[in-house]
Amino acid sequence: MKKLIKKLELKPLLISVGLVIFQSIFFFTAKLLQGEPHLIGSAFDHNTPYISFFILIYCSWYLLLFIVPYYFYKKDKDTLYKYIAGYSLVAIISSIIFIIYPTTLVRADLGEGLFDWITKIIYFVDTPAINCLPSLHCAISTLFILVSLISKKATKQFKIPVIVLSILIMASTLLVKQHVLIDLIIGDILMIIIFIYVNNSKKIVKFIQKLLKI
Repeated sequence: MKKLIKKLELKPLLISVGLVIFQSIFFFTAKLLQGEPHLIGSAFDHNTPYISFFILIYCSWYLLLFIVPYYFYKKDKDTLYKYIAGYSLVAIISSIIFIIYPTTLVRADLGEGLFDWITKIIYFVDTPAINCLPSLHCAISTLFILVSLISKKATKQFKIPVIVLSILIMASTLLVKQHVLIDLIIGDILMIIIFIYVNNSKKIVKFIQKLLKI
């Protein structure tokens, strides 16, 4: 364990922390500026069961926020620049949407099991339940998938688990009642559009490269 800690590089971890702080600033600023949220949901969401175990998969997203950029820092910096650009743009654009059209949803009635208690903690931290559409959990999970797919340097041993886990994370947002289906759909579409732009923009990639000097 000590050898592993010594081998860890600080800079990619700081990049991840910086991105989370950047996203959080926009997220909480949107909360201050938005009006009364609109309650959204559909028959599909009403009939989607709450499955407490999926809160573990939901929380694994926070690990991927550090694992994915760290991997590309070591293996494929060009893809890392695209990841950073995509993450930053989706954080900004999503916050604008949160201000223009704030949304909320009906959460699950929780039991007393271990996974229910973890879910209660997530609910408490993320209270009130607003800024749902688009889902950043889903948008950034889509980003994990996209950067994994485009990278020629990433191995299958990395790509397959990240892609599968990212898909499960998106499903988990519905199964722990943190989002509804339209949040997932809009989050994914928004991220795909942003990434198409980022992937074809040499200027924005060079800007990120000069900014970070890595």
